Amino acid sequence: MSTPYASDYPHAHTSTESAVTRTLWGIAIVWLALSSALGASGFYAEHRRLIFFFVLTPVAAFVVAFAVSRSLRAWAFALDTRALVFIQAVRMGGFAFLAAYAAGNLNGEFALWAGLMDTLTGLSAPFAAQYLTPTRTMKQRRLLVAWMTLGIIDFAVAIPLAAIIRASDPASVAALTAPPLSMITTWGVPMAIMGYFILGAHLWRQRGRA
Repeated sequence: MSTPYASDYPHAHTSTESAVTRTLWGIAIVWLALSSALGASGFYAEHRRLIFFFVLTPVAAFVVAFAVSRSLRAWAFALDTRALVFIQAVRMGGFAFLAAYAAGNLNGEFALWAGLMDTLTGLSAPFAAQYLTPTRTMKQRRLLVAWMTLGIIDFAVAIPLAAIIRASDPASVAALTAPPLSMITTWGVPMAIMGYFILGAHLWRQRGRA
């Protein structure tokens, strides 16, 4: 008797992907609620050094889960590449950093970098999604990688920059420890980085096709 495989059952993959989707949505909602509660309660303000932990922990957990879970990888690769690019449009929310700076509530060095880079990435995301995906040519692929790199550089500079400023002048970035800005830094940023990770995995898998 032959051994049954998931491919023998038409609904097996759909069922698994739905379960992964529900699980990830549940985790994301709980993480958002926790992040909001910690910011509102003053936890981040009292434990500023832990903010870095709350930014990177969900990303590290997702990467490890992606490496060990076949179901998670199948779910990630089933996502539409264009949608993964378009979703970065939410980065326009980084305009809030500029608004906080204009109101005198946030350090200008951080706000201008993070706010302008986030807004640029968010505004360009729909165009990148429309014209660079699917990546049928090498030119599209290179332009998409360049666009991704720009968005990742934003985080690579903004995260340590916030830590440096926080160490020398904590009052100037105190707004980052309370909602709504704390929700961007401790929830929105990790979600965006995970989105880039999945998009990068898509491009790696598609290498050589363009």
